[in-house]
Formats: sequence, structure tokens, C-alpha cells
Amino acid sequence: MMEKSSKPMRLRKDAPKAVAVVGPSNSGKTELICRLVSWFQTQGLEVAVLKHSHHANLGDTGKDTGRYRGSGARNVALAAPGLLQITRSLDADPPAEEVLAAWAPDADLILVEGYKSSSLPKIALAGAKLEKVVTDYARVIALVSDEPCESRLPVFSPNQVDELGRFLREFLSQGN
Repeated sequence: MMEKSSKPMRLRKDAPKAVAVVGPSNSGKTELICRLVSWFQTQGLEVAVLKHSHHANLGDTGKDTGRYRGSGARNVALAAPGLLQITRSLDADPPAEEVLAAWAPDADLILVEGYKSSSLPKIALAGAKLEKVVTDYARVIALVSDEPCESRLPVFSPNQVDELGRFLREFLSQGN
């Protein structure tokens, strides 16, 4: 059960901390991130999420925002009550570090879905292809697997959100 911490934990000293959650498609990355966002918020942190996609179509095909991008507008914003969505068209896939430096200045922690080739510390969702995952991704600090596995890294089940959250909090508070 998630309970609110009696004193807020602040990770930030200057820039938000970031951790990537990586793994194969449909491995549970989004669900895990949603659970971690909730857990960290109960700890008093402001959490942001960055999702990396290899697709330029953001689901706005045929919508006004897609039409504006298609006409050549490099920056398009959609504002609605309680929402601001900004799209900036670039010539190449921006590195995670560049996006994080320019975005979410008020966040204590940014959970990143994807960016498996970045220099960010990573939680890897693994299963039967455990060996491939560990050797393919740099800076893996822990694994999440619904199957028992042996590893030199800490291994958590997808349901161990409290334990994984505490592990990440400790890892990040050590300046990582």
C-alpha cells in the first residue's frame, strides 16, 4: 500500500534527476511508469514523464495540429483548460540529455520511457530474453521481470513498486 511520506523528499540540487525505463514493446513500461509516478508523488516529489518514440506521427493526423505541422510550422501548441501541449519539429531525433536540459524545470524527477541508447541510468524490463536486454542497454541499474531470474543487478517483479521506488530513491540520492 502506498502512503504519503511524513516529510517531503527532495532529490533536486540543480537539475531534475532522470531514469529511463526500457524494454521490448508491450513489456509493461507504461504501466510501470504510471505506478512509479503515483508512488513518487506520495513521497512528495514532482514527477514528469518523457516518452521517446520512433514515430513522427503523434496521433494528430487529420487534426488541426497535424495540419499545422504538415504545412511547415516547426512549433505548434495546443492549449486547453488545464493543458498545454507543445510540439517542436526538429531535423533529427533529439538526444535524451538535450530534451531533459530544456524541459520540465519544475520536476524533481523525470521518468523516461525509452531512450535505451542514452547515457541515463535504466530500469530494464526483462523476461525470457534477459541476457540480450542486459548486454544491449548501457547503464542498466536494475531489472523488472515477472519471471524469476538470477542477475548481479537487483531484480524486482512488476508488482514491487514500493521496493523499486525505494531503490530508485536511494540510487538517485547518492548523486547518480
